[in-house]
Amino acid sequence: VGTGSSNEIPSTMRRIVLSKPNTDLVKASLTIEEVSVPTPKSGEVLVRVVAAPVNPSDYGEWRNVVEGNEMNSKPIGKEGSGIVVASGGGFYANSLVGSRVGFITNVKGQGSYSEYTTVNALEGIFPLPEDVKVEDAASHFVNPYTVYGFLDTVRIRHSSITNNKENSKPGLVHTAAASQLGQMLVKLCKQEDITLINIVRREEQEKILRDLGAEFIINSSVEGWEKKLKDMIKEQNVYCAFDAIAGESTGKLMDALPNKGVCFVYGGLSKEGCSGINPLDLIYRKKKLEGFYLETWIRGTDMVSMLMRIRAATACVHSGLVPNGWSSSQFYDCEIDNMWEKFVDMYNESGFTGRKLRILFPEKK
Repeated sequence: VGTGSSNEIPSTMRRIVLSKPNTDLVKASLTIEEVSVPTPKSGEVLVRVVAAPVNPSDYGEWRNVVEGNEMNSKPIGKEGSGIVVASGGGFYANSLVGSRVGFITNVKGQGSYSEYTTVNALEGIFPLPEDVKVEDAASHFVNPYTVYGFLDTVRIRHSSITNNKENSKPGLVHTAAASQLGQMLVKLCKQEDITLINIVRREEQEKILRDLGAEFIINSSVEGWEKKLKDMIKEQNVYCAFDAIAGESTGKLMDALPNKGVCFVYGGLSKEGCSGINPLDLIYRKKKLEGFYLETWIRGTDMVSMLMRIRAATACVHSGLVPNGWSSSQFYDCEIDNMWEKFVDMYNESGFTGRKLRILFPEKK
């Protein structure tokens, strides 16, 4: 396979594919199929996958039913970690053979829930530090880079809104704050001295965040939480909010923000459109409602700024991948054969708070 390889590569592999999406997630159909191991093209590498996470951005797509469009089975999984075992050619791709890496899936028809996958080396491979275990880097990209992107965005917007005149540090409000991403955000904000107001729904979620060192927590199940949030935002001079929920959550955040405040929607956990937004906030109070998408933030406006952004983010993320570091994740492990069973249990019963499902792919002897 390719122009260089580090060990013997089998001719076939197993992978999980989405065979039928469903708006009722537990009725979606995921199946295991055996296919040929893909061959990397020039500039690509073949990765033996060690681990891959099941992110909300992954299973959100399992709901996407396109009426009148009978889809073929679709490989799934957006990121993972593994070992580069072959190159399709090219100086950089060749230099990676044998490397321990995190990766994002960026080749059409490929997914990380596979024993092997091809990846564009320049845009999708992230060599790991020696002190980070390969399996621990399964979630190295989507959540940590999103968190870093939040803080980069907050710094820029806070400076722009205040014209650097106010003697205040940047800050943000975050919903669904006890998620794995939310816990990373608590740790990095503390490290970077950025104010963070966390919104959760349950007392046990409050405890999770307090144990991590969170200072400002709002429980939205407690009566009067909206006023408490508004007062806290004013006291801390916060102008930005990041909403993972949408629905009426977006309107409540917009109402709580000060004039010129910005609410970024980056998820739709409510399964509803953004609602409850007062037009006067947009017209007279100069508040803004925007979306945040990781790929858009990374790409920015030009290639130079994109490379600088990736370099800075990678250095920060990799420094935190060590156990209990800011970008490390807590995993609940499965293998390819019992992945769906464990996912349905977490989705219906045991929940995702404090952990993320990780698919492990043991090396075949």
